[in-house]
Amino acid sequence: MRNRCSAATAPSWQYARVDDGVTGRLKGLRPLIKQRWEALLRAEPVASPLASPDNLVFLMDETLDQLTAALHTRSLRAWLRRNQAVVAPLQGQCACGINPLLAYYTTGRLALCEVAGENIGPAFAEILLFYHSLAQKDIEALCGVCRHQASDFCSQRKHTPVADRHATLLGR
Repeated sequence: MRNRCSAATAPSWQYARVDDGVTGRLKGLRPLIKQRWEALLRAEPVASPLASPDNLVFLMDETLDQLTAALHTRSLRAWLRRNQAVVAPLQGQCACGINPLLAYYTTGRLALCEVAGENIGPAFAEILLFYHSLAQKDIEALCGVCRHQASDFCSQRKHTPVADRHATLLGR
C-alpha cells in the first residue's frame, strides 16, 4: 500500500489562500476524518491519564475548526513569514515523550492522510503544513507548563524504556 503522505515529489506550493472548494471538501470529509482519527487514537498506547482517548476525542472539532480557519484566512507565504517552518517529527517536540498531544496529533495526521489525501489534491501538502504548525504549537505549549520540563526525567528519555518512564511518573 502506498503511503499517501510521503513526499514522492516536491509539492508545488500555491502561496495564496487555499480556495473555498478545498476547504469545502475538507469540511465534507470531517465526519470520516474524525471517525478514522478516533479509531487510530484508541489503538495507541496511553502515555498518561491526560492521553486517554475518551478525553482527547473532544478536541477534534476544535482542532479541525482551527485548521479550516487557518486555511481560510492565511496564505502559505504569510504563514511562512510568521512561523518557523520546522517540519520534523512531532515526537521530537517533547523531551519526555508523555505529552498527550503527541499521539493525538500524530493519529490526526494519519487520519487526514488516509481520508482526505487523495480527495483534496495538490493543496493537501499545504493543509498538512498548517496542521503540523497547529500541532507543534500546542505540543510546545503543553510541554512549556510540564512539571518534568528540564528535569532528570526528561533528560533520561532516550536512555530509559517507556514503561520505566511511566512507572517513575507514577511513583512505582
